[in-house]
Amino acid sequence: MSFPSLVLALALASLYSLFFFLILGHGWLRLIFYWIVGVAGFFLGQWIATLVGLSIFNIGDLNLVEGTVVCWVGLFAAHAWRR
Repeated sequence: MSFPSLVLALALASLYSLFFFLILGHGWLRLIFYWIVGVAGFFLGQWIATLVGLSIFNIGDLNLVEGTVVCWVGLFAAHAWRR
């Protein structure tokens, strides 16, 4: 993964995590928790898409759809687990 793709992936995962926190989060520690889960989920989606060979909508070598889907699934799973 190139450096610009890495920066874009971190920015998108951070924005998704912040948006999720603003809707469902309580307390600053949850923001940090959701950020870690969001970034890990996005990169897990990247890794899975690379292994399987999926490329639904790429921006450079960034698998946008796969990373986004796994990021959101991870955030909802983390929210359900922390309840």
